Amino acid sequence: MTTEPRTRPPARDRDRRATVLAALLLAASAATLAYVLLGGHHDAVELPADAPSNAVRG
Repeated sequence: MTTEPRTRPPARDRDRRATVLAALLLAASAATLAYVLLGGHHDAVELPADAPSNAVRG
């Protein structure tokens, strides 16, 4: 085993990874915003008034 410290990857690779990650996050947030603004989120959750009653009928 050598006593030399491990070398880090070149800065160019780290910068590229950060750029790719930032682009993916930006694309995901843009897609989410478009989905919400275009109304894709409506009726995704059942309202309590529409849910069947669990009360015991007598």
